[in-house]
Amino acid sequence: MMGTIRWNLIIGSISFLLTFLISLGNNIWLTTLLRSLYSFLLMFVLVFLFRWVLGTIAGLHKLGSVDVPAAETDDDHIGNALDMSTPDEQEALHAMLKQTNTPNEGAANAGFKPLTPPKLSSSTTVDTAEMAQAVRRMTEE
Repeated sequence: MMGTIRWNLIIGSISFLLTFLISLGNNIWLTTLLRSLYSFLLMFVLVFLFRWVLGTIAGLHKLGSVDVPAAETDDDHIGNALDMSTPDEQEALHAMLKQTNTPNEGAANAGFKPLTPPKLSSSTTVDTAEMAQAVRRMTEE
């Protein structure tokens, strides 16, 4: 992190005072005090985050300038970048397609028989009186 917590306190105090002085003429003192406290806390946290980001960026520059021993310079490129390209697999794809078209596999698939599920049956001998009674019940409800 860059700097000390003193920066947080100074900027938070300035924010508290400005909010207090500007808000005092329009609000009662308790509301003014509460809003000034909120202003202090918000600025304190924002300055803290700003200092953390600056410290992180400055820390990254320090890591880049660290001297690497001669034994580790051979593997210097490993782990620094991520290769997002996929390898060319055209030859493997063609070989797979050729294997699926061979006659030996056709003989093994000769015994294949698609699934034939039993068909659902419905009773066609429905009494018309029962149907009329069911329709009457449905219309009553």
